[in-house]
Amino acid sequence: MATPGDCPRDEPQEGEDHVECGDQEHLQELVHPEEFVAIADYSATDQTQLSFLRGEKILILRQTTADWWWGERAGCCGYIPANHLGKHLEECDPEDTWQDEEYFGSYGTLKLHLEMLADQPRTTKYHHVILQNKESLKDKVILDVGCGTGIISLFCAHYAQPKAVYAVEASEMAQHTGQLVMQNGFADIITVFQQKVEDVVLPEKVDVLVSEWMGTCLLVGEKVFPIWR
Repeated sequence: MATPGDCPRDEPQEGEDHVECGDQEHLQELVHPEEFVAIADYSATDQTQLSFLRGEKILILRQTTADWWWGERAGCCGYIPANHLGKHLEECDPEDTWQDEEYFGSYGTLKLHLEMLADQPRTTKYHHVILQNKESLKDKVILDVGCGTGIISLFCAHYAQPKAVYAVEASEMAQHTGQLVMQNGFADIITVFQQKVEDVVLPEKVDVLVSEWMGTCLLVGEKVFPIWR
């Protein structure tokens, strides 16, 4: 979680100097601060954003865009995804999370992913599909849903020269995926998010979606490539 010592303190505005969190008089001239409550957890993806937990109160200083607001929590200022905030906690019904915990927990072990990577027909098909479509993927923003170890993301980054790849994995495997991305030299292209795809807030619109569907399909854009064995 962000702390007052390492959180962003100001938001650049077009045609303005930076606005300091402590400059309350200046802020009042720009907006009327309003208190909201977090209806879902959020982990900041860079130094300009705030992390917070469901139920925490956040003071919104500026509704910068429809998707991102500038706010303050515990003395820290930063960008906050608007869809994670509400007037009351009840706006987001409590989730029954046991199924998610069981499902994503099963994908959080290295043994399972090593078995999948060792499945030669499966991994070879991913490799073939990315090579076959590398021209279509070039300079595109790609979203890899349920990326696991990031093998599809790595294939995309290595062969297709995309603009960016956002790899989303809800299980703890995402921590290993981030290390694999760094060790293979693709940290400037691939960004790993440890979140459910329903909750993740991406920094830009994506052009292509890639994902393995229940171990039987690889989806690229609007095309579905079966990988029956």
